[in-house]
Amino acid sequence: MNDVNKTEKTAMSKRMTLAFMAVLFFGPVIAAYVWFFYFHDAAPEASVNKGELVEPAVALTELELEPRGKDADTMPFSEDWTILVIAPGACDEACTQALVTTRQVWRRLNRDMDRVQRVLVASPEVDIDLSEHPVLRVYDYSAEFGAVIDEAMPQHTPESRVMLVDPFGNLMMSYPLDLEPEMLYDDLRRLLRYSQAG
Repeated sequence: MNDVNKTEKTAMSKRMTLAFMAVLFFGPVIAAYVWFFYFHDAAPEASVNKGELVEPAVALTELELEPRGKDADTMPFSEDWTILVIAPGACDEACTQALVTTRQVWRRLNRDMDRVQRVLVASPEVDIDLSEHPVLRVYDYSAEFGAVIDEAMPQHTPESRVMLVDPFGNLMMSYPLDLEPEMLYDDLRRLLRYSQAG
């Protein structure tokens, strides 16, 4: 009887090992398919995202930015999802409204708020009243940063934009400054639901 139990335990141990190895091998492949079908719904013309997908995604992880205020982190695009507002020129009425819109969206995330940060990259001449945006991280727009955005979205340069950056520092989604709040909110909710990152 003991020999039978040992045999069953050995067989079960082998099956678990094989299952674990299968997860390690096929996990990334499955994740890639989920990512593709989520955004494209099996066909490019049937994409479900509200923003414009940046393809291929552009990495911001090596990009250093000059922070304002007490924020000493010069490489902010890691660990968290990022709602990024870009204002290469003056932060005009549309830019100001985009900051309000992104703040509203961020607050609506409720328990997922701590997985998302808000970042503004603006011309050094732009003066932002941070009393209205206490958790907004502000960085100076630079030529190097502009070149990266140009590469990602050449058809929109030099427009100001609202963009999404994933927790791995990849610029992945773009929106106009006058975006509807639901556009950004719906995309973020889906991303946070299906991703354990951030």
